[in-house]
Amino acid sequence: MKHIILSISFFTILFGQRPGDKAVRAGADAFYNYEYEKSIRILTKARKDFPEHPGVHVAWAAAHWRKDETHLPLDTIYAKFERNLAEIVVVYDTLVARYPNDQEYKIYYGSAKGLKARIYLGQKKWIPTLVSAYQGFRIIQDAFETDSTLTDAYLPIGIVEYYAGMSNLLVKAGAEMFGLEASREEGIRKMEIAAYESQWAWTESMSILSFIYQFIDIDHEKGLKLSKIVSDKYPNNFDFQVHYTFSLMVTGDLKGAKKQLKRLNPQLAKMGSRHQKLYTSYLNYLWGYYYYLTGDYEKALGFMDQCINLYTSEMEGFLANAHLHKGMILDKMRNRRAAVNAYKNCVKLPGHYDATKWAKQYLDKPFQG
Repeated sequence: MKHIILSISFFTILFGQRPGDKAVRAGADAFYNYEYEKSIRILTKARKDFPEHPGVHVAWAAAHWRKDETHLPLDTIYAKFERNLAEIVVVYDTLVARYPNDQEYKIYYGSAKGLKARIYLGQKKWIPTLVSAYQGFRIIQDAFETDSTLTDAYLPIGIVEYYAGMSNLLVKAGAEMFGLEASREEGIRKMEIAAYESQWAWTESMSILSFIYQFIDIDHEKGLKLSKIVSDKYPNNFDFQVHYTFSLMVTGDLKGAKKQLKRLNPQLAKMGSRHQKLYTSYLNYLWGYYYYLTGDYEKALGFMDQCINLYTSEMEGFLANAHLHKGMILDKMRNRRAAVNAYKNCVKLPGHYDATKWAKQYLDKPFQG
């Protein structure tokens, strides 16, 4: 969850009938649909045409970052992102000074500040990561406390409350010192407000909630509903399509899932090298889970191993599931020793995934099926 907290702040876009809304919305839609060149082109023009638009600058920086992630080395990605952030922080400094009572500018000022944490996180500089994330979040929180009608701000606040609710007593106490509720339930409630009532943060809210409902606080029907909305809206977004396909499987629609899988194979081949590396493991898991559900355990095991061996994502939900289902398959094949090793690998993963709960149970008692 810490990676989500540090990487979503630039999506909390809070525009209220501003000049340039249409152009920035088009840029954001292209961004979410993996049309990065188009997104950058639209947002670059929008920055020139509407320089006082609250969110255009941080959206522009985010679009460049995501485009660079598809093909550039990490050092180059971080260097370019840092330069772009430095540029837009100066812009927001000016806008906040010019319009001190407009809380939307403060939201984006906080977002730009907080995004520096993503660079430090990738460089494994833990203290600067925490400092930057804290600085950005406090600005966003202060703006929301001044104007609680900014419903998009429910997303970052809800995520922090959700994360605090899963953490130790020290983290919970720290969150409560800042007036937050260290509660998973309250965090989800706020994120759902952003998902269904916000003008701009709804996309990222739905994406994060679908992940939570699929891998942590399980609610298959809600996960299906949310993943379908974003996958329908952004058909080229491979991540959204993957999560929708998974939701189809866990809700029993294997016919629909196989149709999706056949679409994803050629779609993956058209993506950039970094995306291919990331999503190949996801796709292997989906095929493995599909064959597990249809009873072809040999094929399922092969795909699960491929997922595990190729996994590079910071978000380990699919990896946890792959270890779990590998163990379940091996138990059904009566290879208990190998099954125990798979369950142990699942339990070792950080996070609060539902899969680890089941892996612990099957360590004590073999999966029967």
